[in-house]
Amino acid sequence: MQPMSITRIHRSTLAAREREFTFWAVQRLPAWIEPDHLTIASVIGGCLAGVGFIASAWSLAWLLLATAGLVMNWAGDTLDGNLARARRIERPRYGFFIDNTADVLSQTAIFMGMALSSHMHFATGCLLLMSYWLASLLSFIKAATTGEFQISFFGIGPTEINVALLFYMACLATIGPLPLYTTSGGVWLAMDFLGVAIFACVLIAFVTMMLIDARKLAEIDPKPSRPFQPPLRDDHVDPHDNIGLTMSDTQVP
Repeated sequence: MQPMSITRIHRSTLAAREREFTFWAVQRLPAWIEPDHLTIASVIGGCLAGVGFIASAWSLAWLLLATAGLVMNWAGDTLDGNLARARRIERPRYGFFIDNTADVLSQTAIFMGMALSSHMHFATGCLLLMSYWLASLLSFIKAATTGEFQISFFGIGPTEINVALLFYMACLATIGPLPLYTTSGGVWLAMDFLGVAIFACVLIAFVTMMLIDARKLAEIDPKPSRPFQPPLRDDHVDPHDNIGLTMSDTQVP
């Protein structure tokens, strides 16, 4: 198997500040800390944040645990790949797989913790998680088809999301959840309306970028013009070839 080559595209609002921090931090990490240790720490931090959100239904003091978990998750996720590159010990396929599956687990724990807290409806937490998944899936599909792994969209990346979550917790600790509308089915909080708005914006952005990238790829990979050919007989069709696409077809080296 040839080495995997994917270009990372990170143009978020705080990307420059983040690079300054990571450069400073990786130079000072002890030699015994490895990238995998940081990845594990990021998942543990995500789980702690989820537990903190759930427990804050009984006491807002648990938001301190959620805050520590978010910081731990962000630091581990930010530093693991940068540490590997700084020490020139990259493992492209393994690192890409482990880093992104760990991110999915961490964000699931965080947003499900928010959904199971008393500060928003469960459906709102699910919509926020779906928003993250939509952005992640678009990044993975673009990486497989173009070789470009887009980390941020419209200036918003993982760091900006973590800052927004920290701001949200600060508002909970000082102001509390703000009820905005009462119906026969219950009280709708400010975060419920915000969660629906975030999901709608992400969905619109997903469809828009899908159409834009589809047009670009159609120019790169035009429809072949060839005479009609009769379909293969059933005994020549591979039953496992559901989409007619192999790894070599994706052009991911």
